[in-house]
Amino acid sequence: MEAVFFRFLVRELTDALPGARVEKVFLPVPNVATLTFYLPAGRVIPGCEAKKTVHLHVRYGTGRYFLFLSGQKTAQPERAPAAAMRLRKYLRGRRVQQVSADWPRRRLILAFTGEGPALALDPRSFPALIDAATPSQPTPAQPAWPPLEAVISDPDIWQTHPQLSPNLRRRLAALSAAARPAVYARLAEGAGDGFFLEQKNGEPQALWPVDWPGTLPAGHTVQAFATALEAAAAFGLPLAFGEVSGRRDAPEAAAGAAGRRRQARALDRLAADEARMRAFIARKAEADAIAANLHALDKASKIPELSLPTPEGGRQILRLDPALTILGNMQKLYHLAAKGERGLAAIAARRRDLQGAKKDLQGREHGPQRIAASPGPSGSLKGVAAHAYRTSDGFLALRGKNAKANDQLLRLASPFDLWFHAADGPGAHVILRRDHPGREVPRQSLLEAAGLAALASCAAGSGTADVWVARVGDVRRVKGAAPGQVTVSRILETVRAAVDPALEKLRETT
Repeated sequence: MEAVFFRFLVRELTDALPGARVEKVFLPVPNVATLTFYLPAGRVIPGCEAKKTVHLHVRYGTGRYFLFLSGQKTAQPERAPAAAMRLRKYLRGRRVQQVSADWPRRRLILAFTGEGPALALDPRSFPALIDAATPSQPTPAQPAWPPLEAVISDPDIWQTHPQLSPNLRRRLAALSAAARPAVYARLAEGAGDGFFLEQKNGEPQALWPVDWPGTLPAGHTVQAFATALEAAAAFGLPLAFGEVSGRRDAPEAAAGAAGRRRQARALDRLAADEARMRAFIARKAEADAIAANLHALDKASKIPELSLPTPEGGRQILRLDPALTILGNMQKLYHLAAKGERGLAAIAARRRDLQGAKKDLQGREHGPQRIAASPGPSGSLKGVAAHAYRTSDGFLALRGKNAKANDQLLRLASPFDLWFHAADGPGAHVILRRDHPGREVPRQSLLEAAGLAALASCAAGSGTADVWVARVGDVRRVKGAAPGQVTVSRILETVRAAVDPALEKLRETT
């Protein structure tokens, strides 16, 4: 999150948070914190309409920084860590009185009603309880903006002017000389073109208050938003929910990526070494030429080059080391050729080892995945009597084998997962899992999940069937009723799905 965008986000948070009451503080995983607020009556947060409770998600430490408000809460550990309990002790039940910020450093400070500390949210460190008097100090002076020429010419400008990040400097430099001054002046004045989320292959990359004209890197796209709050949520949702739901797999994935990088570098070094060894071997012909003419040469002479006859009747010029005699040069060339032969053998063995390790790594990455290895955002599936399917777009779909399993799936699913059930008749529940609330599900995966629900329902003998689609958060188990009995407060759509037995081929082996 760029500081120049954070400046606008703080303005909107200044209107959104005062009066909101802290309900809880969560630390779902290291480097991510969540504050849950109960909003004052009538308060509407863009992107969280009809929500009385919102969650402020923030990342700190290493990694891509995010801070945003959302109506969705990430999965939480069964037992809150001591650090979370300490923050709850001082903040729970208190209302936000004032929001202030050191926006160039992306630092947000929340002051609360009543006695007790304020809270500082800093991208570099764990949320800190600070002296409550700090936020009420006069607003810090606005940062200086150096001349545009200095920004373009100095790659380390961010060290003295943190709002001018390396990424911002590159974007300014990519503009035409005529366009730069106007954009830079608007940023310095705190004016923007709107709020823009930059993505690459669907993954969030940066947030800007500038619609950069013609400077996007290849493969990047931009989405515009009406408010900074909505743009920040679109940026942060996949990062926050991915951080939490993928935490268990993250170390293995990071290790795999690091292993691939190490192997690629090692193979590149081997290629360079091989070229060097072959160059050594090629010089054996020069040594042979010297040996063939050694009887006619002054062996002890030290010269920079030597002209010798070729078998074809011409002449060849050999470059020599003038620090060595002609005999010494010949011996050195033979030594290098022998070294090249030995080196090629060692390189071939090393390459076989590296390629074997590469195949082993690829086999582990692309081999069959067990359900327990991909637990989704809401918990383990161990012990649930459910079939697992992988849609053609890679989404995990779970279908209960019985009423008890249907009930368990609803408890395990996240509120933003999708629920499928045959319309107006008995059948199995199907849950299509999503990484975060904003993740779009391709139409093909929706149809496949609906078809799986239809196959295990009263419509199994039909060619097509109507299937309800709803968010899990809108599906409620009926208290006191038999397992699997639910009520649905809102149906997203009714899908006309093909009852195709071939969909069973999507089932994963466990």
